[in-house]
Amino acid sequence: MKESIVIVHLVFVFAVQHCVAQKKEFLSRPFHSSLSRATVKAYLDEIKANSGLIIEYSSNNLRLDDMIEMEGNESTLGQVLQKVLKDQKVKLVEKNNKLILAPSATPINTDDLVPSYALFGFIKEREGKEPLIDATISESGNQKTIVSNAHGYYSLSLPEGNHQLQITYTGYAPKIIDLSLHSNTRMDLEMNPNAPLQEVLVTNSNSLKKDGADRVPGDLNGSYNYFLGENDPVRSVYMFPGVLNVPENFSSMMVRGGGPDENLFLMDGVQVYNPSHMMGALSIINQPALKSLRLYKSDFPAQFSGALSSVMDVYTKDGDMQEWHGEANAGVLSGSFSLEGPVIKNKTAVMASFRHSWPAPVWGSFQNNLTPDFYDIHFKLTHLLNKNNKLMLNFYNGQDKLYQTSSSMDNLHKWGNLLGSLSWNHLIGAKSFINTSVNYSQYHNLGGYTYTLLDDQEEAVQSRSLGVQSSIEQFNAGVQAEIFLSARLRLNTGLKYNHTIVKPLETKITMQLEDNQSGFTPFNPLSFNESSGYAELGYKPSGRFILRPGVHLSYYQFMNYTNFSIQPRFFAAYQVDQKSQLFASYNQMTQYLHLVTNPYVGLNTDLWLPSTAKLLPEQSESFNLGYAFNNKGTFTFSISGYYKFLQQVTNYANGSSYFVNDQNWEQSIESGTGWCYGMETMLQWSTRKFSFHTAYTLSWSWRQFQGINNGEKFPYRYDRRHILNVALTYHISNRIDISGLWCFATGDAVSLPGYIYPDYDLAQQISNPDDLLKNYRFIYQFTGANQYRTGNYQRFDGSVSYHNSTRSKIQYQVATGVYNINGSPDQYSYDLLGSVSTKSLFVKTSYIYYDIFPYVSLTVKF
Repeated sequence: MKESIVIVHLVFVFAVQHCVAQKKEFLSRPFHSSLSRATVKAYLDEIKANSGLIIEYSSNNLRLDDMIEMEGNESTLGQVLQKVLKDQKVKLVEKNNKLILAPSATPINTDDLVPSYALFGFIKEREGKEPLIDATISESGNQKTIVSNAHGYYSLSLPEGNHQLQITYTGYAPKIIDLSLHSNTRMDLEMNPNAPLQEVLVTNSNSLKKDGADRVPGDLNGSYNYFLGENDPVRSVYMFPGVLNVPENFSSMMVRGGGPDENLFLMDGVQVYNPSHMMGALSIINQPALKSLRLYKSDFPAQFSGALSSVMDVYTKDGDMQEWHGEANAGVLSGSFSLEGPVIKNKTAVMASFRHSWPAPVWGSFQNNLTPDFYDIHFKLTHLLNKNNKLMLNFYNGQDKLYQTSSSMDNLHKWGNLLGSLSWNHLIGAKSFINTSVNYSQYHNLGGYTYTLLDDQEEAVQSRSLGVQSSIEQFNAGVQAEIFLSARLRLNTGLKYNHTIVKPLETKITMQLEDNQSGFTPFNPLSFNESSGYAELGYKPSGRFILRPGVHLSYYQFMNYTNFSIQPRFFAAYQVDQKSQLFASYNQMTQYLHLVTNPYVGLNTDLWLPSTAKLLPEQSESFNLGYAFNNKGTFTFSISGYYKFLQQVTNYANGSSYFVNDQNWEQSIESGTGWCYGMETMLQWSTRKFSFHTAYTLSWSWRQFQGINNGEKFPYRYDRRHILNVALTYHISNRIDISGLWCFATGDAVSLPGYIYPDYDLAQQISNPDDLLKNYRFIYQFTGANQYRTGNYQRFDGSVSYHNSTRSKIQYQVATGVYNINGSPDQYSYDLLGSVSTKSLFVKTSYIYYDIFPYVSLTVKF
């Protein structure tokens, strides 16, 4: 296996080295004009006579009488032509030692006439040498801009000569560099951090978008990050429009009308199947370990596949190469500790992070129906083999055990993730970079609930507990290359192989709830393989315009079923002026894993199932159009519209059991279609004392299944028409902030009966209609699916934070606040309540998973 991966990596290196375009040789020929000032025609005649080149042109295509003045330091044919052909509407064609000046609709780009060289390297933090993702390098004279990749690598092609560069990165001081470029030059750039970011979700740069990702800086320290005192960076994602947090769902996040299974979560390139603690309320990412987070929901680069609605791409820190430092946090929910530093200075570094929930009595004082127990362990080792090669070893393990109790509920939930990866970064040269990785991901999920058996008098006879267990295990290996073919053209390409083993649902019945993972009725493992590849071009015809066409190809095999998928992608952005830009995208995505979610609140029996000849792969086709305005970060505004069509989405078949086995699982699942469309806006305004952020979503989400609602379309369960989030922060001083958050959403779609009538047939042993007055039951006739709405949801949070000077050797921050000040329920549910001797009634139930909860937390950095 190891040998195969190395061979693939070396094949990519060979291919990359032979893909990089070469500059036309005739432009580098030595040539010095004897004329200091003359007409265009005079210079062309001199070149024709003395350069050895035959020049052909039509006098109708050139302004031959224009006067041109040389500086005297031009030494190549390209440098002379750069002056002579400036603003001329021609293009150069070389053929058989002949130079043809062909007509063109646009003026020639004279930068292409002189040698161009690559300025390349890595952008890092000065103190810890941590690579910086999405740092911007701009050269204003030539209107060229490049953004560092996920490993901090950049390559910028510039004409020979003098240049001034500006390097910017959110949360870091801008940097200006003057240089003279005469050959391919490596320059590793270092930047100094500013104070930690407060309440800023967007950067202060309005450089041309390279993709449609929403970005969360690694050091964001906003009020909306906090959940019961835990600084969770993933919660910032819920402040973006189109993203919905559903606490009662174990996968938690819904994006643009999609289901919980339609989101791909990657941590350092490894897929995480359930990236949350406490039923989706808290993510597995410990804030001190985070380097960057990007959410893709409108545009999907060709490297991504396997999810219809979103991709969350998370990278963690490599570890400080210079000195040791750490961070400790203690709150009412958990305690955490992170440490990073050099094993060998400037050579090898480690980053370790640990978090565990408290068995705190404080928790029970406010939440008497939930008993959480969770932990995270994250370890990363980074080793520099040399300046061109880096190895990274990554390990994560996290577990949850949660008891959910009430007068009518006694449930157990236990789940966890185990991740491992080994990555090799290889800088081939001035214009190419390769990353090769081997990854492992395992997810297991165990749920149990207690039910009571009744006798004829409805007295409890005995209790039983039903346990369910499922798991997913994935092995994959892949290689990715980034190649700068020319000053305007970049190629991203890669290959990947996945092997996945799924155990959908194993069951057992016991006398009481237990978390023992043995003794379950076995379910035959379902394994499948996927081979994929992608290619994507980034083309910038000018400094204001970018086109990014791409395609993702995949071949899937499960037993005797195979599927070949072609997934085209397209992204375009145009910078209208220094503050405004337009962007558009088109995407096709394929997903081979189906998640079928149990509809009962609090019952954790989610089913992951592979695609088969009957249960075809899920597919989506989406369109997006948007506008963004950025006034140097002080005021930003964006608006976008989208339409998404879904195929082969899944649901339990009407009348099927929610507990399947390896004989009936395909018959228990039904496939259908879906439509999602809407409009999203986001506005942010920041001053020295004040920060305001709001996001609004207007959306529709529909589903259609042949066996549901008579085959007619109906609203999706979480079709919330309006979603509004508003965050406000006032900086009382340089050390004290007060913040408030308001979240509002209209109700979910629910199914209720359209007709209610008394049942007086013989089946109820009613022989006389007069008996209806003494003993009767109602029959409920459901006439539609999800045709009614629950009540609106809104929640208020408030917090105050204090931190000492950021220049102190030991820094600390104290945060206190109240979560869910108004005690709002997370969900309204309508249940049918009845028995053999009483009337049937509808009862409205309010579920409050996290009630009014005051908290305090302390963070210390050293």
